[in-house]
Amino acid sequence: MGSGLNGNNFAFNGYLPIDKTEKKAKIKFLEKVSQKRNQSQIFIETPYRNNKMLEDLLKTLSDNTKLCIASSLTTSDESIITKSINQWRKGKYLIDKKPTIFIIHKY
Repeated sequence: MGSGLNGNNFAFNGYLPIDKTEKKAKIKFLEKVSQKRNQSQIFIETPYRNNKMLEDLLKTLSDNTKLCIASSLTTSDESIITKSINQWRKGKYLIDKKPTIFIIHKY
């Protein structure tokens, strides 16, 4: 619920493929499913690959797709930020080595 995205209709997808081509295809697929079903798509990555995941998401998703990055949940440095991909592209974010959940939603 902290993401501000659809909490009534969501799917947890676990880890995305490691292979670059497969990962890009899966990201595009999840974006289409999100829009078609009005469903937030949740996935995770190993902490040391978080920055690469963010980079791949920014390269692959549409400008208006929403992305929530929720890091270090239940700790003193918890962070939950939701922005459009276009807004995320304007900044620099380091989420390396932090337990992180990624949520995308395309309306």
